Amino acid sequence: MIETMKRYSYFVYEPEYQSFLKQLRALGVVHIKERTNPKEIASFAQNLQKQEDIKQLKQRLTTFRNGHPLAEGETRDDIAHDQLPKEVLEEYTLYTESYKETLDKLQELSDQLIVVEQKQKELEVWGDFDLELIAKLRESGHHLHFWVAQQNSYDPAWEEAYQAIKIADQGRYIYFVTVSPTEAPPTLEGADLQKLPKESLSHLRHDEELLHEKKQLLENTQKYLAYHPEVLDEEMATLLNTYNMSNANLQGERLYGDKLVILEGWVPERIAKEMEQNLQDSGVAFTELEVGDESEVPIKLHNNRFAKAFEPIVELFSLPNYGELDPTPYIAPFFMIFFGICFGDAGYGLLTFIVATILKRKAKESKKMLLELIQWLGIGGLVMGFLSGSFFGIELVKVPFLASIKEYFISSENMMVISLALGVIQIIFAKYIGALKRTKQVGFKRALSSYAWPTLIIAAGLLFGLPMVDITLPQWLEYVLYGFVGICVLLVLFYNSPGKNIFVNFGAGLWDTYNAATGLLGDTLSYIRLFAIGLTGAVLGGVFNQLAGMATAGLPIFLAIPIGAVILLIGHGINFALTTIGALVHPIRLIFVEYFNNSQYEGGGKAYNPLREIKSNEE
Repeated sequence: MIETMKRYSYFVYEPEYQSFLKQLRALGVVHIKERTNPKEIASFAQNLQKQEDIKQLKQRLTTFRNGHPLAEGETRDDIAHDQLPKEVLEEYTLYTESYKETLDKLQELSDQLIVVEQKQKELEVWGDFDLELIAKLRESGHHLHFWVAQQNSYDPAWEEAYQAIKIADQGRYIYFVTVSPTEAPPTLEGADLQKLPKESLSHLRHDEELLHEKKQLLENTQKYLAYHPEVLDEEMATLLNTYNMSNANLQGERLYGDKLVILEGWVPERIAKEMEQNLQDSGVAFTELEVGDESEVPIKLHNNRFAKAFEPIVELFSLPNYGELDPTPYIAPFFMIFFGICFGDAGYGLLTFIVATILKRKAKESKKMLLELIQWLGIGGLVMGFLSGSFFGIELVKVPFLASIKEYFISSENMMVISLALGVIQIIFAKYIGALKRTKQVGFKRALSSYAWPTLIIAAGLLFGLPMVDITLPQWLEYVLYGFVGICVLLVLFYNSPGKNIFVNFGAGLWDTYNAATGLLGDTLSYIRLFAIGLTGAVLGGVFNQLAGMATAGLPIFLAIPIGAVILLIGHGINFALTTIGALVHPIRLIFVEYFNNSQYEGGGKAYNPLREIKSNEE
């Protein structure tokens, strides 16, 4: 259900406003009304961008950590903080540059190293030399020119004519220099003039060492952050707390020459008294206001443990607005059953439940709700899979020791009927929920026609459907049902818009009748996909079992076991993944399209987010 909210206005002297905000943050229950959009303020935009950078960085570092495990015997504590210069770590934790830019830096350094190494290879043949000495020789009128020639092209006469000096003889090629009094090189037939190196070999080796150090520094920092996510969490918590306090300060309305600040906010009714008592004791002036525009009221859902696990499904679409009903308790059992039918295998359901249970024990609090949802879905898969008679692709109806209960397993034909029946039930239920919502918004009188439609479907279904399956109703009950049908028809055709002309009502009623009839048929047929997906998964599981049996037939046991295990593992792994996707996507579609449409669900609610202290371990 949606928690009832109370709206308050707080009156604070400007000099005391910051301490008041800290008091509200300590209470952690007041959702502050936004008068000004903080995203339009430049400083807020910078803060939000840093938050986004951190989120992306955490994702990429998780990928890095998965691909770069610690060495044998190494722990995260071995990556010591003091190995990194403080300014480098601060650069990362403050996020003045994104992780992508860091990766670009690493790639750039790697490319530079390749170039340097190539230059070193080219210079090794010339040996190490002093560029300053070459410059001094040039000033004194002795110009060095670098040459390379093939062995058969080298002329020893060049040594006397042009003061040629051999630097290296590598068999096929001879590397040499000439000394000339002019800047223009001599003409040497059969020799190729080389560009004067701009760097000495020792200088390049020094550059290489520096580049390696920079690259290693970045890689060490990357590894440190990958295995110390608390650094990122602390920075994120700092950014969030700064953002929330700055936003709270912004939303205060200044009056009387900025001497008085008025702040509005909402508090859940069940904890409002505690908040009032706390502020009264500290001398803060406040008053309770009417709720006002319901579209501004923040939404806080309060459900039992079972329904609470399915809140992420509703949030995936949109939170309800304050003027409608929380759909979570109503969709939870349907979604669990739908998932189970689509999953179609008790073994897969059991595996899902076990894995979710194990992960939940060590998961952060923020992840536990999602894992609890997976647990319930696993139970749904286990129950519906067992009823349909499938366990890791094995047909339970053919298992000898289950022969005594085989008549209780649901056949494919019956599962199709059940899927359609569940569709009808959910659609009718959704229409009643829509009628309740309309009653809340416009009153019972104007919502009568909304109640009439599902009642008409039920009454007509009992009158004409039961005789088709050889069920005879008592005469009195038939008369009652006919009476319901007649009343509902009158309400639909002549009372769909109370207060309007009877002919307008009749025309609107006919149009609603056409839309309802065609819509009901189409919506109901959509539910057949539950049966189809579940059947496909069960069949594929059986196919992989048969394939493993065929592949290992006639093989010795020491070969049959590993080969069969590999086939089963790969086959059922693929089937499990495909079935899971289908079992999530299609029930979600049925809830979002069929149920929400028939229940007139609007959504659009804004989550209750009180001013509070964000801890780093929450991230």
